[in-house]
Amino acid sequence: MRWPSSPLAQTGLLLALAGLCALISNGTASPSRQLGWREQPTAGTSVAPAAVVPVPTPQSIVTPGPVQPATQPSADPKPLLPPSPPANLARFSADSAQPMRDISSEDAWVLFQSKIPFLDARRSGEYAEGHITGAWNVSVWESTVEAQITEFEAAAKPGSTSPMVLYCSGQDCEDSHLLAARLTPLGYRNLLIYRAGYPDWVKLGRPRKKGGQP
Repeated sequence: MRWPSSPLAQTGLLLALAGLCALISNGTASPSRQLGWREQPTAGTSVAPAAVVPVPTPQSIVTPGPVQPATQPSADPKPLLPPSPPANLARFSADSAQPMRDISSEDAWVLFQSKIPFLDARRSGEYAEGHITGAWNVSVWESTVEAQITEFEAAAKPGSTSPMVLYCSGQDCEDSHLLAARLTPLGYRNLLIYRAGYPDWVKLGRPRKKGGQP
C-alpha cells in the first residue's frame, strides 16, 4: 500500500488503522474484558417494569334534589274535638232516659280499672271496717251526708254526665239507690248501681282497704 503524501489523508488513514486495531483487540479479548459498544441487558437479568401510576377516578357528583317549600299552617284549622271515651267505657255513656241503672259485677270491675269514682252508701262504721279501694263514703243515713257530697265533689270534680258507681251491702240493700235518688236532683245523670255490692267484691278478692276517706 502506497503511503499518502497529503497530511490530511495521512491523519485519516491513521485513525482508520487505530479503529481497526481496536476492533481486533476487543474481539480477541475475554468476554469479561470486552468493551460494550452499546448497553445490552445480560442474560438472566429481569428488567423491572415501569411503575404504574393509578389514574384517580372522578368523585361521584351528588346533585341536590329540588327544595320542597315549607308546609304552611292551614288558615282555618279545624276545631279540636273532645276525645272519645275508650271502647270499653262507651257502653257506660250517659242515657238521658235512665239517669240511674244497675250494672253487673264484671262492669264494676271494668269501671274500677278505668279509675271511675266509686261511692259507698253504707254507714261510716261499716265503711271504716272495709271498703272498695278508692271509694268515697257518702252515707244516706248520717247527718254528714251533705258535707260528704261536697267533699267528694271538691276532690273528684265529676261532670254531670260522668259515670259514677254506687254500692252498698248487696242485693237486699237499698242504700245505693237512695244515694242515687239524692244525687239526681243535683244534676247527675249517669249513676251506675253495683247491685251485688261490697260482699260480691270481697268474694271475688278484689282490691279493698280499711280506714277513713281516701
